Amino acid sequence: MTQADPRLRLAVLGGKATAWASRGLGMGGGTTLPGDVARAIDPRILRKLGASPRLGIVLVTGTNGKTTTSALLRQIAAAAGWRTGGNQSGSNLIYGLTAAAVAQADLLGRMELDWLVLEVDELSAALAAEELRPGILVVLNAFRDQLDRSFEVDQVAARLGEAVAALPERAVAVLNSDDPRIAALEGGPNASHFGIEDRDLDRGGLPESADRPVCPRCGGSLRFDAVYYGQCGDFRCPTCGWSRPSPAVRVTRLLTAGLDHMELTLAGPGGGAGPVPVPLAGAHNAANVAAAAAAALAMGASWEQIRHGLEEFRPAFGRSQVVPWRQRQVRLLLAKNPAGMEASLETVLGAGSGPVLGLALNDGIADGTDISWIWDVEFERLASGGPRWVVLSGRRAAELGLRLRYAGLDGSRLLLRPGAEEALDELAARAAPGLPAPALLTYTAMLAWHRAVVGTGGAQPFWTQG
Repeated sequence: MTQADPRLRLAVLGGKATAWASRGLGMGGGTTLPGDVARAIDPRILRKLGASPRLGIVLVTGTNGKTTTSALLRQIAAAAGWRTGGNQSGSNLIYGLTAAAVAQADLLGRMELDWLVLEVDELSAALAAEELRPGILVVLNAFRDQLDRSFEVDQVAARLGEAVAALPERAVAVLNSDDPRIAALEGGPNASHFGIEDRDLDRGGLPESADRPVCPRCGGSLRFDAVYYGQCGDFRCPTCGWSRPSPAVRVTRLLTAGLDHMELTLAGPGGGAGPVPVPLAGAHNAANVAAAAAAALAMGASWEQIRHGLEEFRPAFGRSQVVPWRQRQVRLLLAKNPAGMEASLETVLGAGSGPVLGLALNDGIADGTDISWIWDVEFERLASGGPRWVVLSGRRAAELGLRLRYAGLDGSRLLLRPGAEEALDELAARAAPGLPAPALLTYTAMLAWHRAVVGTGGAQPFWTQG
């Protein structure tokens, strides 16, 4: 059927040629523009490519954790022997999804894959679900992010609800039991929930940065019997009795050692896995693992294949990725909103990660131009402990420094280095040998730092990473 569709074939050819030209001319990775060109030629191209015979489609959405969860799921799929593709570059708006699909297709518009696993921006998820008709949709969480674009967090949750409502009748919605806004979504009879059930991870209350949800049924105040990260935990409504759905796939035990090792135990339908070593850290990443496991089960993977895939996993681009710089190592951690920064700070400080910490704040379109969110992050915990020095970088490094001074940090601990290379130099000069210096970066700052490392040969361009 695809052979008789010349418009589709022309759109695929145009997209592939654009990607080749973009990379050949050094204009970038060709992760978005090919999608623009392909959709201009054939506006229905994503619908057509998604309808390839025998192709299963998984969409992963939510505010935080999309890239890591998608990478985990692709690794599990590889362990199961499935041919799998996706948007490893992280370009997750509709044009990026189209570019990724074009890259996977041949010139006749066929995708010889078993599964296409795509991370999707939370505000684009409903359109992606409508065009791609996925068999599985994973919804991770709803946090405050990019206030100039996403506005209030309940609006984000409503958009995620639209994505769930757009699913085909037999599709599986994989939902986070621990996030009240996601747990409240109507996933239908095929819904599968994931969550954490290890009370040792209870942080003792909601952080200041959490957007306190209300009961979706009666509007009453929710009571949390445990909080694991952000507003995610074990909750109930004393007024009407609504409570956290019981997760089908759950983390029953988590042990973390440093920033690149945790062992977790999973339980779920037909068995479980663990303790399984995974080169990540923190309760938020444990939730990502549970989400990937729940989706993998819906795809038809066995627990043994899930365990093997988790053991073989390596961190995705910029998500606890360790890169070399000046005979030292730096760990790149994306922290793009209050919940992400809180989770990363808690993990870094809990791991005792060395004498120096990097923080980089940009206000580009991809970051969100409103940086007021930094005042909601509990940076005060850095005043009484943590690293001896904090390297401040990015276009809004000065505002970040002001926030830390208000948090109680002495100015002698703050080192202002706005440029990526000068910040990397400072981190390398103060890092302990053999211990990667952690750097918490907003999105475009992470791209700039990674680009600097690529320039020295210490890493590959992000669009080449699997």
